[in-house]
Amino acid sequence: MVKRYIKVTPVEAIQVTKFNHKKVEEFAFLQRIIFGYGPIRHSIDTLEGKMRFSDGDYLIKNETGECYVCRKGIFEKTYKEVE
Repeated sequence: MVKRYIKVTPVEAIQVTKFNHKKVEEFAFLQRIIFGYGPIRHSIDTLEGKMRFSDGDYLIKNETGECYVCRKGIFEKTYKEVE
């Protein structure tokens, strides 16, 4: 039988904008981030390899402190801010 599951673990996240690259670097201080230009402008080194992202996308920090990329549309459909 196939079952459906939902994540319930709170995560920390930051949306990348062209104005907050320094804050993004501080948020993901354990990982190497390169900010660049082009359609997919930036990259972050993760345990799974290099992930590419653009302004508007989110970086999510998991329980171990590693950050990974989530596209804006997916993030906004999947996550809700908690107080």
